[in-house]
Amino acid sequence: MNQPQETPETDSAVATAEENSPPQSEFPVAEVKDAASAPAVLRLSKMWWLTLLCLLLAIGLVWNSLPERGPEITIQFPEGHGLKPKDAVRYRGIEVGTVSTVTLDETLSAVEVLVTLKPGAELLNREGTRFWIVRPRFSLTEISGLETAVGAKYIGVSPGDPTAQPRKNFEGLTAPPPDEFAESGLKLILRSDDRRGLSVGSPVTWRGVDVGQVLTVNLSADARHVDVTVRMHRRYHRLVRRSSKFWITSGFDVDVSLSGVKLNAQSLGTMIRGGISLITPTEGNDAPIGSGHVFPLAMEPEDEWLEAASTVPLIDFHLPETVLVQGIRRTSVFGIPRSRPYTQVGMLIIESTGTTLLTAELPLADDAEDSTLAEFQIQTPTGESATISNVSLADCQRDEAGSLRVPVEVAGFPTAAPNLFRVPTEPEECIAVRTAASEDRSMPVIQSIDWEQLSPAGQTGVWAITGGTDFSASHGAPVVATADGKIIGVLLNGRSGPVVAPLTKDER
Repeated sequence: MNQPQETPETDSAVATAEENSPPQSEFPVAEVKDAASAPAVLRLSKMWWLTLLCLLLAIGLVWNSLPERGPEITIQFPEGHGLKPKDAVRYRGIEVGTVSTVTLDETLSAVEVLVTLKPGAELLNREGTRFWIVRPRFSLTEISGLETAVGAKYIGVSPGDPTAQPRKNFEGLTAPPPDEFAESGLKLILRSDDRRGLSVGSPVTWRGVDVGQVLTVNLSADARHVDVTVRMHRRYHRLVRRSSKFWITSGFDVDVSLSGVKLNAQSLGTMIRGGISLITPTEGNDAPIGSGHVFPLAMEPEDEWLEAASTVPLIDFHLPETVLVQGIRRTSVFGIPRSRPYTQVGMLIIESTGTTLLTAELPLADDAEDSTLAEFQIQTPTGESATISNVSLADCQRDEAGSLRVPVEVAGFPTAAPNLFRVPTEPEECIAVRTAASEDRSMPVIQSIDWEQLSPAGQTGVWAITGGTDFSASHGAPVVATADGKIIGVLLNGRSGPVVAPLTKDER
């Protein structure tokens, strides 16, 4: 084997490399470098990106979990009545704010309450809004606020004009206002020579039905008379004319004659607080009046007033006639089938394609593989009836709010024309209408719904009705606007209470 020959040049290069090489050591030596900057670390390791993402996600979750806050307002009350932080501010039974702090003012003469309103309740911090502390109140005529006897106190609200200027400081009331909606009615001034037991909150009645309320009782400017300011409820404005007569009712009348003693007593509230009655004679000026009109307030009615009392209609338009929808609804309780009859109200509409029944939802047949409505009957209040069967749900029109249009084939039943319908844009003054029988003729029965009782609820567009009125007999009844007499919806009784399902389809 040939061995490589060493040349002088090779020997010289090896010698030079050995001289320049560092001395050998038995242990390894660490090589020290400068630390990389933060951007370099992020580029070198993807775990830092995951850590940063988790941090941002945590911050977002914490931010979303924080309660939303609305504007803060300050309310001054003469007394605190046990109010404390975290107590609620409620409007129409809904919590619209929270008490943040309760402190004495600088002069120690009032209690300052800092309230934080919830988002969506910003319109409550407006000029004219009134606040009061709800607490138990007991009197001969009223018991209220019992829920605060054992529970927490809360602040009640009566909102002002939403278009008014915002405000941060308010003077709280010592007691609830006599009428939360005093600005929305017809205000009249009744002038009398004596108070005769009238007080704030006394009722104004028409044939025994409350149609108004006393707001204030004061002396006149010359101190010779007593001026009583009353508010007529909006739906009863038409009862008042320039010829209307008002008198004080004590609620307690004793008539002693040879035949014996006759006692005539009104309600307990009228007997204690007093009251005012109203009538409109047939003969006289029947022109309508506006707010601020002054009427004389008599001590008792005159006989000719009652004899000449006229029938003043609450409405001046034709009301639609309705029918009864009756059938059997089959349910199951703990697996046991049950059958129970149902009755609801409906209305027949003449359309280009035929006759349609507008009502609330109807049950399906038990063996309806193709979703067929269960058999039902349509009946007029005077007794005519027709049986409807084999109607496919696909041929019906169901509104998202809950009303139903069913094609039917009937003849000789009362119907409504399409031009009587209107699609509303917002809650308004209305009445629920149904037809009842009186001997051999039919007559309308109405239930008034003040627009202040209506509030949009849920995502279906329905208007919830507050106030505790029983509408169980009007389920499926048409709802008519008092402004123009147009049908604007259907009244429904759901699990959460009565609602108005506004029309979404223009019948024209």
